[in-house]
Amino acid sequence: MLARRPGRRGATLPEFALLLTVFLMFLFGVFEYARYLLMLHTITNAARDGARYAVISSSNSSAGTFTTDTTAADGYSGTRPGFNVPFITTYTQARMGGVDNMLKNFKIRVFPCDTASLYLATPVIQPKIQPTATNTTVSWNNAQFGERIAVRIKGSYDPILPSFLWMSDPLNLDVVAVMGSEGG
Repeated sequence: MLARRPGRRGATLPEFALLLTVFLMFLFGVFEYARYLLMLHTITNAARDGARYAVISSSNSSAGTFTTDTTAADGYSGTRPGFNVPFITTYTQARMGGVDNMLKNFKIRVFPCDTASLYLATPVIQPKIQPTATNTTVSWNNAQFGERIAVRIKGSYDPILPSFLWMSDPLNLDVVAVMGSEGG
């Protein structure tokens, strides 16, 4: 028969509590990271679908209905604007399958790309400079065949337990998809 050691009674409970804490922290970390990857993957696919829809719909009758975004914080300006195009925003948001509800400050913008900056050693995706002195009609849908049109989705992702998992709060997401224009 095995003899018990004196003084070891009740030591299992504190050991279990320590192990459970580490295990739960690991488990929540895995869940949070998987949720972040799901969101990133879904947003990337939605941006790609939105960009494809934008290039094939640039001559659509609804393509002329848009507002211009010159928000400097988002990388736009008076000479390099982004465009809020409602029918592309609706289409792209529908492709997100509800993931957009987990984002704060959610925006979808469409813009023609500056081709020269796309072919740099480190490519930069930025709006094309729009001539404003000679052309007062600044539009996203006047890209010629072969020029690139981009769809950008921006938002802030809030982790469920940021302080518990030592994550920054919030994480800014900025996804851009670029497709070649079929306009002419």
